[in-house]
Amino acid sequence: MAGHTETERIDPIAGDVHAVWRDSHERYRARKIKAALARKGVTASRRRIVDIMKRRGMRARTRADGPNRTGRGPTRPGSRTSSAAGSTAASRAPTWPVT
Repeated sequence: MAGHTETERIDPIAGDVHAVWRDSHERYRARKIKAALARKGVTASRRRIVDIMKRRGMRARTRADGPNRTGRGPTRPGSRTSSAAGSTAASRAPTWPVT
């Protein structure tokens, strides 16, 4: 039913959901958005918020979405996992005499 009025209806709280999600630096999921809207006096179910987020392509950012900012890993020169550190088996062999 492409011409059905309910399928083309714009949710009146969609703008509020988007504003809370944007103000959280795209980190809030439906539960926190629901709580933030409740503090503002807007009542909405979590399922309704999830549906709005899906329709608009909103998704909470997770740790896997951003770069590694801990200073460890292959991006730091000289680290054990760096390719520049010479990670061959011969370089990791013990230097003391093995009998």
